Amino acid sequence: MEFEELTRTALGAKQTPFAFQERFAREKTLPSMIRIPTGLGKTATVVLGWIWRRFYAPPDISNATPRRLAYCLPMRALVEQTASSAETWVKKLALSKELDIHVLMGGERAEEWDIYPERPAILIGTQDMLLSRALNRGYGVSRYRWPLPFGLLNNDCLWVFDEAQLMDVGVKTGAQLEAFRSSMGIFGSTRSIWMSATLEESWLETVDLPKGRLGRTLELDARDHENDHVRKLWKAAKPLCKSAAPMGDAGACAQAIAETHRAGTRSLAVFNTVDRATEVYRRLRKRQDVPASVLIHSRFRTEDRKKHLDAFLNADEVIAVTTQVVEAGVDVSATTLLTDLAPWASLVQRFGRCNRRGDDKEAQVVWLDPGEINDEFKLSPPYDAADLRAARALLLNLENVSLEALDRTEAEMPLDAAHVIRRRDMVDLFDTTPDLAGNDIDVSRFIRSGDEHDVQVFWREFEADSEETEPMPRREELCSAPVGKFRDFHKKNRNEILRWDGLEEKWRKVEDREIYPGQTFLVRCKAGGYDAEVGWKPKSKEAVKSLFSDGEEPNANGRDSENAPWMSIAEHTDDVVAELNAILAGAAIETDDTVREILQEAARRHDWGKTHRIFQDAVKNEERPQDWQGRRDIGKAPKKFWQKKYGRRGFRHELASALAMIGVGMPDLSVYLAAAHHGKVRLSIRSLPKEKSPPDADLLYARAVWDKDEIPPIDLGGVSAARATLSLECMQMGRSASGSPSWAERMLRLRDEWGPFRLAYLETLLRAADMRASRREARQSTGVAR
Repeated sequence: MEFEELTRTALGAKQTPFAFQERFAREKTLPSMIRIPTGLGKTATVVLGWIWRRFYAPPDISNATPRRLAYCLPMRALVEQTASSAETWVKKLALSKELDIHVLMGGERAEEWDIYPERPAILIGTQDMLLSRALNRGYGVSRYRWPLPFGLLNNDCLWVFDEAQLMDVGVKTGAQLEAFRSSMGIFGSTRSIWMSATLEESWLETVDLPKGRLGRTLELDARDHENDHVRKLWKAAKPLCKSAAPMGDAGACAQAIAETHRAGTRSLAVFNTVDRATEVYRRLRKRQDVPASVLIHSRFRTEDRKKHLDAFLNADEVIAVTTQVVEAGVDVSATTLLTDLAPWASLVQRFGRCNRRGDDKEAQVVWLDPGEINDEFKLSPPYDAADLRAARALLLNLENVSLEALDRTEAEMPLDAAHVIRRRDMVDLFDTTPDLAGNDIDVSRFIRSGDEHDVQVFWREFEADSEETEPMPRREELCSAPVGKFRDFHKKNRNEILRWDGLEEKWRKVEDREIYPGQTFLVRCKAGGYDAEVGWKPKSKEAVKSLFSDGEEPNANGRDSENAPWMSIAEHTDDVVAELNAILAGAAIETDDTVREILQEAARRHDWGKTHRIFQDAVKNEERPQDWQGRRDIGKAPKKFWQKKYGRRGFRHELASALAMIGVGMPDLSVYLAAAHHGKVRLSIRSLPKEKSPPDADLLYARAVWDKDEIPPIDLGGVSAARATLSLECMQMGRSASGSPSWAERMLRLRDEWGPFRLAYLETLLRAADMRASRREARQSTGVAR
């Protein structure tokens, strides 16, 4: 299929691709930057261009195009619209069976995208969700699963940062990741593209990605300007005037909206903060001289936000009071646009929501002037006062903000970041083990700047005994809340808020220090904190409606358990090896036969440690079927046959597997991959709080494995493993008396030899194979395997 035919199929029979869209699809090398005016279809350019390159282009282009497209956006509302468009296009192209689309906004199902590394996929998410995963600290994801998306987002993946002007420090982090991948090594082709109508190359310059390291910029050229539609949008008039209402005066702003609104049209009023937008909306609702109005911002649950946005998009006459959520991505056009003063890059995006089709003869843009701005200006946040001063100086000299007029306006638009991730940070983030106090490296400063970092909140009717069984949230249940205000909310509702503890594998009450960006919190409905009309409302005491369906089954909440029939270790291992070979056949990673053999050997021995008596004794012998009586090679069994607890609290069979592999001299890479196949044993080995110690105080112990434990001989499916005595001397600092390296030395050497991205990718391949095999086996039974 040629690109023009693909475009017509996806967008409509009359839709001919623009020249710049053809260039994106057909040129052998992808651009690093896309600077195209609003309203011309940057989203379609990238999504349809990537689809054509991946599925229909000549081999020299398709083979160089990453199999995953990570489409990164600054806010949830943009994700929803982009995902809806992409799903429509893929359906029209009849590619639904060949191409997966996944939305990453928190609450996504854990079993979805990250166990299919060989499948083409479009991943659409917020910068919080995508960048946190790319930094191995995935928001809303069990710590034990962090390495999977980390591996897949940094290998064989095309990153697109859309509406970069809204991403602040996220732009710099994306640039640094691009540099790190180049220097540390990856599998496959991984590239980054930054898009914005106001994109500046200087935004991407960092200490590790200096000027000159970036590729070309895709912009409109002479062919584009010859297009009738482009010319129409380019010259569409948008007269500009200053409002008499001062910025920050909610009552005056509501009055200005009422006065500037044109009967029978749509008006859009954009404010810089949720609080200001909410207060203006409240004032506007009390007036009798305005039509219906809606409030749109980022702190709604999905259903309510969509309802408000649809009310605006589908009404002939309406006023929308909103925040930066409409600056980009949202395909909305208003006759009248009223806006707070904002940085120039943000204003240009807002102007793009007025007379977007170029047909509106009554179009007007009105801006709210705060007057002279000093460095202590109280209305600056979330922006910098200097940026507001620069934008104000430009506006005072403009009478029209058409695309043509803006193109003639010379504006400096700096993008500064207080925190830029460095190579040492990236290396440290590979280790997912928390410190002794249970804390992790905070990556929020590398994802968003300022004070408006968010947590995710969902409401349920839960009882005191539901701490272990309450399912994880669905995406539709989640609401973003600013971390500072949620801390205040928590102080007044300590007994009504829970947090998932991945170590204890249960929901528990929250301590103050555990409230930081990216976390997800369960709130009892009666605590309040939300209103369907205005969104997150911490002062509200009204009980919140739960969106949880009673018919849903509790999910695994990060446990290793799976539904399964009775299976031997060898049978499950055969299934895992088969899945791994299927992945390796489709993933097309550039590894030699030695690495493939190491992966296969790790798969063959990853469950060797299940022969340990602690694991085998956990299956009730007296209740087993006749042909499983007395067997000591059990790999899976239905839930009802398992003891409630292991004989040693916190037992990890994969550590036993790894220690046995070290004992027979297997390569460190194979040892690491087997140890890491549940994400709980990776760069370090140590005992955990409340762990049972051996009777002999001199014996080392960790994860309920004791030094000198023995595991019996076992058939691992064509491989016979002899009896093994496990040694934990590798958990100590330095080399052993025999000169054997410690666990830390072995693992750190692997990390530095392979680089964090490639090592995580290999880890992901084996884990994906194991999880897929377990899921396939689960379909054979209604029980749950341990």
